[in-house]
Amino acid sequence: MKYAFVFGTSIYISPERTVSYADAETKIPFLKILSFYASHNNAANSILSIDADVAASNDERIVVTSNEPSAGSAIKVVADDKRVQIFRTGQEHPVLDVLQLDEHEFSALSSHIFNEIEAQQVSVVFKIKGDFSVGGHRIVIDGESLYVNGDSFANGVVNAHDGVNLVPDNTIY
Repeated sequence: MKYAFVFGTSIYISPERTVSYADAETKIPFLKILSFYASHNNAANSILSIDADVAASNDERIVVTSNEPSAGSAIKVVADDKRVQIFRTGQEHPVLDVLQLDEHEFSALSSHIFNEIEAQQVSVVFKIKGDFSVGGHRIVIDGESLYVNGDSFANGVVNAHDGVNLVPDNTIY
């Protein structure tokens, strides 16, 4: 099974469901897809469910396990079948937003992303947005770009055979 992770206008395709920050010294997993929506499956695990371990812009650590915030944290998780959003209390914009796209939504993506999804026969596509840090490394993902420690990435295609690794300088680790 292949999974696609869309960050801005970049796509990472992987057989793994984990996203990490990586550089020459470290690899820090920060997002894991536990389950995803499947319309043909009525089981409870057929909804989008994630684990996440990131920090907000104020360096507040945010830990979510199976869509539930850690005890005593000042965050709110809003989840439905195909989307999980993590908010700091009182904030309007999510720190992390994970959206599972329906097949009919693939064609609305950039043509290079749509073509890769079709060519590589991807099973599930996740669109990720947010503004957070991982191990002190800032990651910002908007509708157009992916920024890792200030380095901007756009219109990229990465075949991530060992899981998705977001790196600050396009080096593969």
